[in-house]
Amino acid sequence: MLTRFCNISQSIDFLLSCDNINFVYSFSVFYHFMKICLIHNLYEPYARGGAEQVVKATIDFLLSQNNEVILITLASEKEEFSKSDKLKIYRLKQKNIFSFFDLDKHNFLSKFVWHLINIFNLPVSKRVSEILQEEKPDIVHTHNLMGLSFLIPKKIRKLKIKNIHTVHDVQLVEPSGIIIKTKENSWRHKCLLMQLHIFIMKKLIGSPDIVISPSKFLLNFYKQKGFFPKSKLQVLANPLTLQVPDGFQKQEHSGFNFLYLGQIEKHKGVYELLQTFQNIDNANLHVVGDGSELENLKNKFANLENIKFYGRKSREKLPAIFATTDVLIFSSLCYENYPAVIFESFQFGVPVLSVNHSSLPEFIKEGENGWFFDVLNTEDLKNKIVWCLQNKTDITNMSAKMSQNLSSIDNNNYFQKLITFYKN
Repeated sequence: MLTRFCNISQSIDFLLSCDNINFVYSFSVFYHFMKICLIHNLYEPYARGGAEQVVKATIDFLLSQNNEVILITLASEKEEFSKSDKLKIYRLKQKNIFSFFDLDKHNFLSKFVWHLINIFNLPVSKRVSEILQEEKPDIVHTHNLMGLSFLIPKKIRKLKIKNIHTVHDVQLVEPSGIIIKTKENSWRHKCLLMQLHIFIMKKLIGSPDIVISPSKFLLNFYKQKGFFPKSKLQVLANPLTLQVPDGFQKQEHSGFNFLYLGQIEKHKGVYELLQTFQNIDNANLHVVGDGSELENLKNKFANLENIKFYGRKSREKLPAIFATTDVLIFSSLCYENYPAVIFESFQFGVPVLSVNHSSLPEFIKEGENGWFFDVLNTEDLKNKIVWCLQNKTDITNMSAKMSQNLSSIDNNNYFQKLITFYKN
């Protein structure tokens, strides 16, 4: 023990003589070991979207800094436990009428009962409490709790453990996580039952020590609903999880390539996008992703040669797709927080033609890295697509400028601030 202390002391003396502040900071993080528990409903191999990528990136970083990490997540069937080096994973049995993984397959009444049990799932929250008492983490960082139990925050408060919570979507207000922009004032979101749901969720989630959101939009959304009254609120952009390969370059190609990359679902505006392309000549739309509407849309638009469906592609294959893409189209009809695909597109020097609602105006600067179209006006989308076709040289120049700034994009800011939140 004395030898180890002397070695650390000598290293500190050496580092303090260095001019590289980032190196010294990394060292200080490395030797300030912590025990952090992350709680999130999904983890590989069941990862679905950006939230799972953020959790995975966070775990990888914390382990790289020699911290102990505990992950509590959902199991497909029975409870499972695994351990590798400094990572422990508890996969908890889903104690509900059916699996969270099958939620979309059931009718409204079944979903209603499922959500009611999910909110007050005492067995799962009790098991989480047992794990926390056994592991005694310094920090509990909660993410999406849907499928686990919304009693978990109360258990954390009772144990007096510091709690940081990251919001990824609107699930605390809308159980489906989906609010369609054009229906944001519909009876569903105004009815007494939904107001009761919001009241209960505010009481259960309480005021974690710090609440993180990647967008101002989502923090303001929750503030307006009365959530997190005593929490310290922080806007912190998500880390990038798709790396640009060394030597990446855009490839010259004939014609004009638009890309849709994401879920093939109604609320993502894919149907409206494909309808618009029925009247577009001299351009291809490449549709990458899967979802419940994939086969239906493939059949409906099978006669259009300028629309090509690829299904789900591994993340390793995305750089090659971006290399031949001129413009990415982001057509979502629902509230968006921090769409990873937009920032991945920026990384590869691909401008984005996007809807103009929720958080999107925070990230897209018209004429610099993309443009907007009116989500209520499909004719506006068509006009913007035609403009792109008529101004390919300007788009190529924009892409070149974006590519020059790729080196300035890194994850240091996210992880340094996250560690600061953990320590303070």
